[in-house]
Amino acid sequence: MPNFALRLRTYLLNPYVLGAVYAVLTVIISVQHYLKGPGSYNNYLIFVKPFFNLLAEKNLYLEYPDYYYDTYKYSPTFALFMGPLALIPAWLGLMIWNVVNSAVFYFAARRMFPDTRRQAIFLLLVFFDVLTALHNSQANCLLAGLMMWTYVHLKDQRAALAGLCLALAAFIKVYGIAVGLLFLFYPGFWRNTLWAAAWMVVLAFMPLLVVSWPAFLMIYKGWYDIVRESATGIQLSVIGILQSWFGFPLQYKGIVQALGMGLLLLPLVRWRSWSKPDYQRLYLCSLLIFVVIFNQMAESPTFIIAVTGFMLWFIYYGRYMRLGWPLFWFAFIFTSISSTDLMPSYIRETYLDVYKMKAVPMVVAWLVIQVQLLLLAWHRSQVSEELTASDTSYLASEGTMTR
Repeated sequence: MPNFALRLRTYLLNPYVLGAVYAVLTVIISVQHYLKGPGSYNNYLIFVKPFFNLLAEKNLYLEYPDYYYDTYKYSPTFALFMGPLALIPAWLGLMIWNVVNSAVFYFAARRMFPDTRRQAIFLLLVFFDVLTALHNSQANCLLAGLMMWTYVHLKDQRAALAGLCLALAAFIKVYGIAVGLLFLFYPGFWRNTLWAAAWMVVLAFMPLLVVSWPAFLMIYKGWYDIVRESATGIQLSVIGILQSWFGFPLQYKGIVQALGMGLLLLPLVRWRSWSKPDYQRLYLCSLLIFVVIFNQMAESPTFIIAVTGFMLWFIYYGRYMRLGWPLFWFAFIFTSISSTDLMPSYIRETYLDVYKMKAVPMVVAWLVIQVQLLLLAWHRSQVSEELTASDTSYLASEGTMTR
């Protein structure tokens, strides 16, 4: 029995094994939803069918019940990029789409840690949220991956790739552009920014490859209108918590969002810390959580982005804090598994959904991270010795593990 437990632990802490698990489950989930019928992969249809409307120079942002239910809310460029998948059978396109999401996230996650042990731990900790996102065939794993890749390429001084990842994130979901704040922290700010701006311009005008100029302007106006209209809904967010708990008047939601933006930008006053790796990593964690909890339309599958930021924070910093472990279990129960079958449906529907509990641990975690960013010198002195010792022990324990 001890040998079996040791062998199981060795497999679970091998990112290559977890990569195979991710790949197999991605294929299984894709097949499962395809066999259930179009209603089960409607989100995928929302992504691919607008390509045909783009070719026909139609407004992408109207209802098209012959194609899908609900409305398309993504950029014209995204509709163009989904064209190759729209032209192949749905079962194959759905599988490729989910594989792309899973692969971009998986390889970005591995670049976030120097050792395979922590790579594997991270992939295990976000496992339930990845599955939730894949079951909904949404672009959230892809967006989280692109935001992490932006950070990785900035750190490696690959300006063109960092700019491309930022631009792709922004044209998938507008709030992906928030990761551009990381450009402040790395050498060559203007060079990096110009690369990002150049990619943004190129991607913005790419629909002109298939539409006329008047149709181009009409379609972009439709995108602006649908984004503005969508801002009227309230789901899993800070505003949703305030509204469900305290009856917060929704006409004042702009004040909450402005306060959130102010708190996000406040740590930037520590400009001397911008070049410190701890600060850069912490700020990435903050951004990944911020774009979800202050997005009033955030849904359950969106939380893979916030949980990515939280688990990065927990592995690097949170586990050394007294508050870290209680906050981890709070997040694991109420954010990660609250939307799964592991949570009794009665509890989920009667309490968790009503009080937007999925968002609450992420709000608490984000506030903790903001405090750490403001008190960076003290925080680093508290964890640096433990982190260095942990890094050494992790690397030493790798032994014959495959890298």
